Amino acid sequence: MKAEELELLKRYFPEASVAMVGELYGQRRFILHFKRPRNSKLGDFRPPRSPKSLCTITLNMDLNPYQMLITYVHEVAHYDVYQQYGMRSVMPHGTEWQNRFAALLLPFMTSEIFPNDILVALRHHLNHIKASSSADLNLQRVVQQYDKKPDNVVTVETLPEGARFVLKNGLVFRKGEKQRTRYKCMCETNGRTYMVAALAEAKML
Repeated sequence: MKAEELELLKRYFPEASVAMVGELYGQRRFILHFKRPRNSKLGDFRPPRSPKSLCTITLNMDLNPYQMLITYVHEVAHYDVYQQYGMRSVMPHGTEWQNRFAALLLPFMTSEIFPNDILVALRHHLNHIKASSSADLNLQRVVQQYDKKPDNVVTVETLPEGARFVLKNGLVFRKGEKQRTRYKCMCETNGRTYMVAALAEAKML
């Protein structure tokens, strides 16, 4: 990668990881975009739209450096699986992806790159890989501790049942009962019921 590209990566990734992040990029041919925050995902991998176009990886630009690195490796693993298997019938987060994700992440798992609490959670995560890091609530709780957020922002799981809160999208909810990893919440804005993630960031009203 060019020097200016590496400088850009320093804005988003742990500094000790930048050279390796750039190496992963330089060994492959995909377009990397940093996007405005999306509530539904942290990043994604998109196959080429035509034979002459490239694959694309997008990452939310508001992720903390550790979440950014984990998400980047997650999406590069999708790229590698796509290059090996194409659109053949392999599960998006099946054994092929799990093995590739673990192989790509292991070189980054050092104390120079990740704090110890994240390393411990990541080791457990690799032994029980889920579809995404955000699906592993223990790992996500640890990683979210490094987010920069106002003092009045909390996670939905910390609110008492019946509490009123507002999400980033401006919708107002009343917290309901827990169902597995989400809470059944009634939206006061439109009268609908939604399953809200336990670790969704909210402001209590």
